[in-house]
Amino acid sequence: MNDIAAGGVVYTVEGGALRLLFIDDRFGYLSLPKGHPEPGESLEQAALREIEEETGIRGRIVAPLGEVAYAFQSGDGQTVHKTVHYYLIEKTGGTLRVQEEEIAGVRWIPADGALPAQEAAGYPNNRPILVRALQALRREIARRIDHTLLKPEATKDDILRLVEDAVRYGFAAVCVQPWWVPLVADRLRGTGIRPCAVVGFPLGGTLPEAKAYEAYQAVRAGAEEIDVVVNLGALKSGDEDGVRRDLEAVIEAAKPQAAVKVILETALLTEEEKRRAAEWAVAAGADFVKTSTGFGPGGATVEDVRLLRSVVGDRAGVKASGGIRTLSAALALLEAGADRLGTSSGPAIVRELPAPEDAASDEKAVP
Repeated sequence: MNDIAAGGVVYTVEGGALRLLFIDDRFGYLSLPKGHPEPGESLEQAALREIEEETGIRGRIVAPLGEVAYAFQSGDGQTVHKTVHYYLIEKTGGTLRVQEEEIAGVRWIPADGALPAQEAAGYPNNRPILVRALQALRREIARRIDHTLLKPEATKDDILRLVEDAVRYGFAAVCVQPWWVPLVADRLRGTGIRPCAVVGFPLGGTLPEAKAYEAYQAVRAGAEEIDVVVNLGALKSGDEDGVRRDLEAVIEAAKPQAAVKVILETALLTEEEKRRAAEWAVAAGADFVKTSTGFGPGGATVEDVRLLRSVVGDRAGVKASGGIRTLSAALALLEAGADRLGTSSGPAIVRELPAPEDAASDEKAVP
């Protein structure tokens, strides 16, 4: 007799921490939510429905994690060959509640405690799925990072190491001074990682024509993203026309080949100026608003990210940059609404995520 089920490893970021969802099943084991597809349901639909029914949590599928196959004896003595298809799932809503007739309990476990909890009380053949989930989460975090080196004294060898790290970890982009764009673009070709150049950096007071030319040449050299510093003096003077003309010149020079992120240097702005800057950047056609250069008096804060997200909504992305050195800081900013993180500490951040390289385990049959 063959049996098919679907379920998932659900994750959430809360309080600057990454947590995974587990159930305590009726046999006394720690397990993952799963169940049988209903007529006409896909495996993906079944996984999401079963998770919500068992735990109260709604989610969206991020990636498949593979399957677990095992055999057991049913109550009438038949041998059942069961295959469970698992997915990595991001929590999108809901609150924890227990489907009492099916399971004994449900709980969030911190990511760094997930494997120890699995080893202590889980089914052995769930281990590979959990390992793959942790590896996939590391990749998901990495894909939100712009690996950055903007120090004026950076050498060619420094830039090459930056590119090597970006390829190794799968970061979203490599962000450098325009001089290094040809080298970076050449080394990243075919990897899917985007070369990014800063423009008008770090002060923002360059003439619009100069910024536009800098952006145009960076794009010609291979940049697929441009991070441009807003004209802070014009912004703080309330000169909307000047700020927008400045940004529109860069955006016209860069698009459609490159996305444009506007650096606001939020540590130098009042709350009203931050709101105004974000609105003007979006009106000019920016793809992202970005908190900081990393050279100003302060970096990214959770409060600023929340504010920028509340202003731009889904009209633009939000990039947090400046002073992001730990996983907890990165997760707090992502939780606050950041789509991207600009940091030179990307490798250290992703290495904080537990992600064993092997997905091996024994094939002990479990119910």
